[in-house]
Amino acid sequence: MDGRPHPSGKDLTPSYYGHAVGRWEGDTLVIDSVGFNERAWMNRDALPHTDRLHLIERLTRVDYNTLKYEVTVDDPGAYTATWMTGFTMQWTEGTELFEYICQDNNLGPQLMVGSETSVDRASPIVP
Repeated sequence: MDGRPHPSGKDLTPSYYGHAVGRWEGDTLVIDSVGFNERAWMNRDALPHTDRLHLIERLTRVDYNTLKYEVTVDDPGAYTATWMTGFTMQWTEGTELFEYICQDNNLGPQLMVGSETSVDRASPIVP
């Protein structure tokens, strides 16, 4: 967020989350990320990516209760063209955020917030 660019060439060590720099464009936070390794999924659907992945994410607060997320995916090693996707998130008054904790074999996260007393474990969880 201080205006520094991405490290260049040999100074950029690939990592799971890459190297991100941020800036403001008006009311939109823009996050520019490069330097990803190939050892993680880009999302839960296992979209492919290579170490050439370049993401540009934009977060805009549309109004008091709405956050708009947009992402541009540029990875010439995995896709024939740059593509974009996004979604909006609505604030629901009176709810608490769930603190996600990555735990092995966590088959009932809803139990952690006390809303349930048991969870059906009959179906397998597929990543």
